[in-house]
Order: sequence, then C-alpha cells, then structure tokens
Amino acid sequence: MATIRFSDDDGMDFAVRCLLTGIGYGMAEPGEVLATAAAVVPGDPDSWFTAWTGLGERCEAIAAEASAAGHRQSAAQAYLRAANYRFAGFYYVLASARPDRHRAAWRAHRSCVEAAFDHWATPVERVEVPWEGRALRAWRFRASSDAPAPPTGSGRPLMVVHNGLASPLSDVVMTGVLDAVERGWEAVAFDGPGQGAAVVDDGLAPVDQWERVGSAVLDAVLDRDVDPGAVVVAGIADGGYLAARHAARDPRVAAVVADPGVLRPLDGVLGALPEPLQRAWSDGGATALDAAVDATSDDPDTRFAVAKVVEQWPAHGPGQVLDRLAGWDLELLVDDLRGPVLICDPDDAMSFPGQSAELATRLGDRAVRVPFSTAEGAGLDCEIGAPRLRNQRIFDLLDDWRGLAGPAASPHRKDRP
Repeated sequence: MATIRFSDDDGMDFAVRCLLTGIGYGMAEPGEVLATAAAVVPGDPDSWFTAWTGLGERCEAIAAEASAAGHRQSAAQAYLRAANYRFAGFYYVLASARPDRHRAAWRAHRSCVEAAFDHWATPVERVEVPWEGRALRAWRFRASSDAPAPPTGSGRPLMVVHNGLASPLSDVVMTGVLDAVERGWEAVAFDGPGQGAAVVDDGLAPVDQWERVGSAVLDAVLDRDVDPGAVVVAGIADGGYLAARHAARDPRVAAVVADPGVLRPLDGVLGALPEPLQRAWSDGGATALDAAVDATSDDPDTRFAVAKVVEQWPAHGPGQVLDRLAGWDLELLVDDLRGPVLICDPDDAMSFPGQSAELATRLGDRAVRVPFSTAEGAGLDCEIGAPRLRNQRIFDLLDDWRGLAGPAASPHRKDRP
C-alpha cells in the first residue's frame, strides 16, 4: 500500500496499521502506537505480546483512576484504548512461548471493552439473546441525544453489525456503531457462535445456518423504538458473508452493507495457510491436510497459521474447519437477497480479492458497489486506514436510500463514487 513501514514483519506491519485506524474513534493515540511499535522486535511474537499488553495495562490503569475520580468520558476513552491494545497483543499469543495465556489475555481485553461501554456517553443496553437453551450476548447502543429526533410516531433506523468471526467486539465502534448513533440510528453488536465470549467462554463453534443467529438477535431487539422499514445489517470481514446470509432469509432486513462482499469465506481461510497445506487439502481433503499439518508441526509459522484457522472452531481440526467452510457458499442464496446491498470494494484487498466485484455483478441492479482506493488511503481490507471515509460513504448512501438526501442518485446505481 505504501512505502512507509512500521515493522519489517508483514503481519506486524499490518497490525500496526489496524491500530492506527482507531485514532479517529478514540481507540488509539498515534504517539502511543508508534512508540510501542518501535519497541517490538520484528517477527518476535513474545516481544509483540509483551509490548502491546503492557501498553494496554497502562491505559487500563489510567481508565480506572479516571473512573474512580468520576471522569466518565476519560475513563471510557482510556478503557477503549486499553481494549484495542490488549487485543493487538492477544492476536499473537498463540505464536508466543506461552500460548496457554490465550484465554486470560482475551478476557483482559474483553473486560476493558465492557468497562468502556459501562462509561459510554450514550446508553448501552446489554441484551440476552435466547439461543438453544442458553443466551448469546448482545449490546444495544442508543442514538446520541444530539442526533435529530425521528418523525413523530416513527422509530429510529437500526444497524445490526455482524462482526467477522475472529474480529474483536471493540472493532464495532469504528465499523458502524459510533457513526450510527451520531446520526440518530440505533446500533446492535453481538457475539454469535464462534465469536467472542460465545467461543472463548461458552465453547460454541460457528453454525452453518447463520440466519438463525441474526434472526434471534433481531427478535431480541426489535421494538417500538425501531423503524421496521429501516433495519440494516452490516457485515465486516467474513461477516460480509454472515450478514448477507441473514438478510437473504429474514424479510425484516431492508438493506445490507457487505464490507467486503464475500461469496466464499473458505477462500480467505485457505489463503492464510502455507501453499503446501493448501495443496494438501485441495488434493486430499481433511485427512491429507491433517497429515500435512502433523508433518510440519516443527515449523512455528505453520503452527501459528493453523492455530488461527481453528481458533474460532472448538473441537475441530484444520481439515474439519475447511470442510465446514466449503459448504458456506452465498451463491446458493444470492437470488433471495433484496436490495439495496451496499458492497465495499477496496482496490488492494487481500483476504477475498475479487469477491466484492463478483457479488456486485451477480446481484445486478440490487447492488451498490462502493469503491475505495489505495490513493485515498482506503485500499486495504475493510478500508483499514480510512474508517471515517468509509462510514461517511456508507451512511450517505443509506440516507439516499431512506430518502433523506433530496434528489440524490438512486442507491440502486451499480457504482457510486
């Protein structure tokens, strides 16, 4: 994307860019990020974990002190930074010398997220979503008091964010939630099976029929405060597939934001594995892949790549995960998707290259392709580096769709600048 580098290790360089993306949402301070990144030994997971966890601990202490003194806004901001930095450290814990710290590191991150929400400027309601005899966790964010009131007798629009399977809950702040509440929307984030606490604490693996999850969340949050004709689902990373699947099977969903468009989640997971493992699965399926993994178990990079594949899938081996994902194909549901479907299409996407354009072509007039470019700093996956630009375009298009922007071009145009 750019000649400026924050680490000689490609993965760590990308992770620093992700952290810098949070600056506009109070999730990072540039000085903190750059100073900490400079202290990390490139390619050393233990150095990475120690540096970012230490910064998270420092921000958490600042937050606790501010909270004790009654400074709620300061506490919320510091807890959010702490959550962001702790998750950055957590990401590489499975590659470190102490992978047994995985659950504790995740819980330390999550406690900071929850504390940030407890101190939030607008009300955040915890919602229990009934799910197969237990409850999934959801959070409902109320519109800002400064936002325009809806017309008399009308509810507010609602955005439900389907996070990526491996994405942290804290990311929803910059992938839709904060922009929604600032504009008078309500927003909902949740942990579905395979996500967040549902996998770490409850041991729930992802489900193939994800529409059941999305519908259960809507069942729990729809009320008179919501405009029933303005329910939007937004999918981030492989959540682009999850949200679209939900929309295809739930008539209450009026519009979709897919960032990016994902037809085949398998492609992103398979592409993260070393090429010999990709070939093993393509040629021989789960058994061949598992054998190849065993044969390369001494290679730390391969061990880490495989650990990240199975991280969201309790009781699954890598071959089983790929076999499950092979059945996740949005092509089977495309005909059931109603419009508009807003499809973000960054020009340098790495995880699902070409799938946004493919989905837009398949949907035809139901799609609104929303391009983003490297030249404007938004060319990477999920527009990392330009979240405010991303959200401005998305919410402006949603205003057009709702008829709030005068005689603007129809949101059913195939391409919008």
